[in-house]
Amino acid sequence: MPPLSRQRTPESLYSEWSHSYLGATISIHALAKPLMKFMYHRAVLDLIKQQQGIPLSGETIRIYECYLMSKYVAETTKALILRELEYRARVEVEAQLVADFLVLYDILLDSPGVMVRSWTCWALGQLALHSSTRAAVVAVQPGAALVALLSDANVNIVRGACFAVSHICRDLGGAVPIVAAGALEFLKQLLQSQDTDVRWHACWALGQLAYHSPTQAAVVAVQPGAQLVALLSDRNIKVVKGACYALSHISRELEGAKAAVEAGALEIIQQLLKSQDTEVRRWTAWFFAEVASHSLTRQGVVTVQPCAQLVALLGDGDVDVVTGACCALYQVCREVDGARAAVEAGVLKTVKQLLESHNEGVRTHACSALGRLASHSSTRAAVVAVQPGAHLITLLSDANVNVIRGACYAVSHISRDRDGATTIVEARGPEFLNQLLESHDKDIRRH
Repeated sequence: MPPLSRQRTPESLYSEWSHSYLGATISIHALAKPLMKFMYHRAVLDLIKQQQGIPLSGETIRIYECYLMSKYVAETTKALILRELEYRARVEVEAQLVADFLVLYDILLDSPGVMVRSWTCWALGQLALHSSTRAAVVAVQPGAALVALLSDANVNIVRGACFAVSHICRDLGGAVPIVAAGALEFLKQLLQSQDTDVRWHACWALGQLAYHSPTQAAVVAVQPGAQLVALLSDRNIKVVKGACYALSHISRELEGAKAAVEAGALEIIQQLLKSQDTEVRRWTAWFFAEVASHSLTRQGVVTVQPCAQLVALLGDGDVDVVTGACCALYQVCREVDGARAAVEAGVLKTVKQLLESHNEGVRTHACSALGRLASHSSTRAAVVAVQPGAHLITLLSDANVNVIRGACYAVSHISRDRDGATTIVEARGPEFLNQLLESHDKDIRRH
């Protein structure tokens, strides 16, 4: 028998009698509805139990959809189904089947059932977490409905809505409608929530929105810097990670970087460079890189003297931490005082070793850092002394164009020193450089 269907009920003599006589009679329909809801709930429980350990099928999804669409199914039963769908959506292969329920999202988000709205949010978030199903979520445009739930009275709903928004915003097509729906002011307020998960997801949502150039300025405009800096001292490491992530992206805008510096971020983040958590170290390194990329805030970075910690991170076991530290040192070394501090902290030997890294991003930033150090007359001799010339010439034929750019940049500045120029010539630098004059890349030709 198909779900939610039954055979036609035969006419009953008792039904005729009950309608013919007035008095204390029992409404059979009043008894039937609760009984139906109970039976459907038991049927759903049995179905979920039967499906444990079995890959999700299209047929099972269609059965769940029938229950979700029926007005005779209790809200608790629908919440049970949505919880199962959210759980299934954690696996990317099954998430593609779960995405079929998206046609019902607007009805479910408007449900009177608290847990139905909550689990719908979580299911949407799980689908948006996977790149293969994120576009399907963005296509149904749930942004406005989710933003409305950010101010719901129930913390479970707010938590789920925050989670969904943070992942939908990973796609620019999802980020723009969410900003247009007025999410930013709500997210800024939620940074002060008493709920740890709400603060965490609000941080990540702001960070994702600041990651996209078209929505970055809007994030900076609501001035979340002070609240995010306060969360750098949060007792929960997840919140600290989220705040670091958001600040690293907001600081790509000059106004965002200035706000973070004015709120006292530099001293706190310098301490976080020593964190035991890999993600915290990664995003704090990138934060320094972004703040130091602006001439108006670079001196503030140099003043807190982060070079020793950044140099230590060049030996980190996580390649993203190393890349961030390299980039930060490159930016800090644009100031003479920063370059001197980096040399005193022992940056040169470590960076020379990184020229042989298997990671192209690390090689690129290592080249750039050496070039920046060699651009200052006061630190150029120290760069030449570690003899990076042969390594740099090898990188002129690297498979990655960014590495070649960085190597050209470093060679051009090292060659300003007589001894540096000699080592470049001895390593057959002119032969490679002569070929690169015909490169299609203007930066390579320029250097």
